[in-house]
Amino acid sequence: GLDIKTLKILHECKEVYQFNRVELLLHMSQTIITKALEDQVITVAPPICSRVYQTLSRGFVNLLNAKKICDTRFPFPYAQLIAMLVLANVLLTPLIVSAFFQTKFWSFLFTF
Repeated sequence: GLDIKTLKILHECKEVYQFNRVELLLHMSQTIITKALEDQVITVAPPICSRVYQTLSRGFVNLLNAKKICDTRFPFPYAQLIAMLVLANVLLTPLIVSAFFQTKFWSFLFTF
């Protein structure tokens, strides 16, 4: 878990500075890893360490890409066009299908 001091910093970043807490936690994680490497608390080969940083960075980039997809609104003209085409499909399909089939049963079955 996180200690009280860290939680206060996270709350302050969100409320006072309008800063993204995920970026702050990523920075804290990278700082902790770097300090642990310098203090020789953990000893790993440099390629493995760079892979850890790369994985953290790639995860953050994927998070930002997902955020962009959520924040991008669907264009209004396309939404209107789709609604009109669906309406045309609903109105015209029974007429066209009834022209192809002679019985009401087959017309109903292929329309819906």
